[in-house]
Amino acid sequence: MHAAGISAWRIWLWGLAAAALVPIIVFAANGTVLVLALVALAVPGFAAWRDAIIDLGKSPIGWALGGLLCVAAISLSWAPDAAIASDKYLRLVLLWLGGCAALAAVRQADSLIISWFVRLLPIGIFAALLLYWIELATSARLITAITGLQAVMQARFPTPQEQETFRLIYGFGAISRGAGLLALFVWPAMVCCIIQFPVWGKWLAGALFLGVIVTIFPLPMQAATLAMMVGGAAFLWAWLAPLRAPRILAALTIVLIGVMPLISWHVSRPEAVGIEKHHLPGSWQHRVEIWHFAAEKIALKPLLGWGFDASRHIDGGQTQFVLEQPDGSELIYPGIGLLPLHPHNGVLQVWLEMGAAGALMVMLLIYGIGRSLADIASVHGRLGGAMACAATASALSVGLLSFGQWQSWWQASLWISAAFCLGALRALNPDPR
Repeated sequence: MHAAGISAWRIWLWGLAAAALVPIIVFAANGTVLVLALVALAVPGFAAWRDAIIDLGKSPIGWALGGLLCVAAISLSWAPDAAIASDKYLRLVLLWLGGCAALAAVRQADSLIISWFVRLLPIGIFAALLLYWIELATSARLITAITGLQAVMQARFPTPQEQETFRLIYGFGAISRGAGLLALFVWPAMVCCIIQFPVWGKWLAGALFLGVIVTIFPLPMQAATLAMMVGGAAFLWAWLAPLRAPRILAALTIVLIGVMPLISWHVSRPEAVGIEKHHLPGSWQHRVEIWHFAAEKIALKPLLGWGFDASRHIDGGQTQFVLEQPDGSELIYPGIGLLPLHPHNGVLQVWLEMGAAGALMVMLLIYGIGRSLADIASVHGRLGGAMACAATASALSVGLLSFGQWQSWWQASLWISAAFCLGALRALNPDPR
């Protein structure tokens, strides 16, 4: 197949993936279809897969990812359910290989594909925002129709009031996961706006940034709004100090990884820092208890952890979460434990499952990312460095507050975000020297 045919094939494949990604972000962010979107990105890069793996293996990021896989593989021998953990481990390996192929595909894409990418990514983000506003205006009617949520609520709750209350809770909860993806994808989309419209693109990029914040703020996933704010601060910092900011950010993150179990140990009573626990929202109270409980379990096996993917098996929902209400009373939610499927904190999850050995690999990963971010700034300029730094900071923020780190859809999201950033860097500087 000649070069023109290959280029046209990639354009059609990635164009279909781009069209599908918009409703996926809103309605199926945590589904298998997001993994398929990564596969669509990766397919054109499998021919260069070996070179991509070799190049990655020469960097601290590659050493860290390889080391983390080795530690996880060893810990399978003492994982509570080795069969399920092994299956998830295999999926993780395949996802990481697919992610490398996706980056290789974007790196090899010709200028025509990159020009289409610059046009389509901002349009896709705007389209996702439009779908979110339709859901906000109609009280989550689209997700209700897609999932059959109304019938489920009618079967579970006796009164119309309860049915509507819990339909809204489950409906908005389902679409709020995509808010975390918008917090990652918006940064390369903003750069694409600036590239496509050199005169007034910065105003369009600013409007896109504000549009995402205004859209996701009413959604239940508060971590996404925080990720946008942290990403915005990182963008400004990296713009002002393009070489120093990524290194300091990486150093601070490495320190945070080291002390996170100690912080979580003392966080159970926020009154120590002047915050009354019963004034916190229920979701934050739950996280405080989860993190403290996880720290207690980390202290029992601090070096090697409980085994890969062990979080879901350590407590099994036996220890109930008790909500403290403003009037001083307590409310117990049946079936909601202090350690659900994961600790809602990626650092604590690594400490809990792989101990200090896994945490050291994550520290090495952050060190490698910090070096790469500084290199991006030196090669692609302030805008490219600020974008990459903001996307990384947003991803870290979401990872520290939500989602299980080994969930396939979340891992696919991280690789897709990296591919989007690489595409924006290719457009920003097509032939870096």
